[in-house]
Amino acid sequence: MEQVDKRILKTKTKIDSTLFALCKKKVNFETLSAPKLAKIAGISRQTFYRYYLSPKQVIVTMIDKHLSEFQKDFRLQGLTARSMTAQLMKTWQQRAEVFELVEWSNTRQEFIQRLSLFNQNIAHQNKITLIDEVAICNVYAAATYMFLRAYVLDNAWSENEATDLFLHLTNNLDKIF
Repeated sequence: MEQVDKRILKTKTKIDSTLFALCKKKVNFETLSAPKLAKIAGISRQTFYRYYLSPKQVIVTMIDKHLSEFQKDFRLQGLTARSMTAQLMKTWQQRAEVFELVEWSNTRQEFIQRLSLFNQNIAHQNKITLIDEVAICNVYAAATYMFLRAYVLDNAWSENEATDLFLHLTNNLDKIF
């Protein structure tokens, strides 16, 4: 396992914590520059730029980290459309703060792009060949994002209701399973 320098971890944690706090305070994300974020986090601009190019990149990095962890977990278990959908909902419910950051920072498109790549990986893992893989995975990713948003942020349905509805509308994700 790769050893992470505790100073780097501490710095990145400060940046993440600051973003969460600014999100909770509903600070306008569009006005948040890297130097401003660095100052509020109590680090230098140079330190911020050592790890990230922008505040948006911090959030995209969080998305990547969580989806990567999620995909690793799935490799360890049998994967079905129902189990993936239920697990996605449960996972993001537990990470609601990150989902709030995505909405606050308007990084939905980046989240959807990464979900699409995730879907493509699932199709490959299941040895599914698609005529227009990118388009199909993009549609599933956008649908998944909207359901996750409604489930995590709006608490629109119970887990079972959301899973059943999502699978019904996407034909049980039959293009990647």
